[in-house]
Amino acid sequence: MSRTKASDTLRAIGLMVLSMAAFATADSLIKVSSSFLPGSQILTFMGIGGTLIFSVACVFKGIPLVSKSILHPAVIARAISEIIATCGFLMALTLLDFSIASSILQVAPLIVTFGAAVLLRETVSWRRWSAVAFGFIGVLFVLNPTGNDGNLFAANPTGTILALIGVCGLAGRDLTTRFIPKDVPNMQAAAWGFVVIIIAGGILSMFGEPWVYPSITTMIFIIALVSFACVGYLAITAAMRIGDVSAVAPFRYTRIVFAFILSVTVFGETLTARTLIGAFIIVAAGIYVWLRETKHSISLQSNA
Repeated sequence: MSRTKASDTLRAIGLMVLSMAAFATADSLIKVSSSFLPGSQILTFMGIGGTLIFSVACVFKGIPLVSKSILHPAVIARAISEIIATCGFLMALTLLDFSIASSILQVAPLIVTFGAAVLLRETVSWRRWSAVAFGFIGVLFVLNPTGNDGNLFAANPTGTILALIGVCGLAGRDLTTRFIPKDVPNMQAAAWGFVVIIIAGGILSMFGEPWVYPSITTMIFIIALVSFACVGYLAITAAMRIGDVSAVAPFRYTRIVFAFILSVTVFGETLTARTLIGAFIIVAAGIYVWLRETKHSISLQSNA
């Protein structure tokens, strides 16, 4: 790995952590808003707000909103993955505790790393495989799928399945992002990503509750939601395009840390010892990969 590539990977890791903090906050705002608005309405508002923000940004930067590149198969595949991810996870948030729904999301790095090795043909060392597998064990520890006490699959199968569908969509979104042509600006990709969220909202509206007139307080939540979602969306798009996917993906695990903090402070949920131990395992796996990348980067710079 060259010094430039190592530096890009470290920068991508930082962007991934930022995006996870932003997305965890946005998720909490979705769950709060779902008490006042149907999920389809929340998604539509979020999609409209994000589309406006990134469209204005594109105009100021002289980036065309419409070009032939948006019809690239990777862009279309990413849009489909986004719809699956958004619909699945939003519906899961309405059925599961915030901490549990966020925990299930941590399956995504394993899927992304596997996809990076198979589809992108990235070289994944046994140390990275071990770290990701170790993190996945932490997720299973939290979910306790084979136990009698706290078995989420038995307690809420619908919510669990919807969350897993959302996870598959997230993994597909991250992998297809790598196939988007380099001449497609991040701002343009983000703008069309939010257009897709509007579509997802429209799809859910056909099966959900009728829309309602939002209060001023609810609109404040929506504006905050859009702001955090935009930060997260742009950060993760950049991270998955400049860094080594198999090295960056494990840092999705940091989302669970932010989610747990919000679960306790915002929703008053109680975290069990099993949940905390599982979270520790997940974070430890992510930190290990980060230390490996940092050490490798320093080694390359000292030998330059």
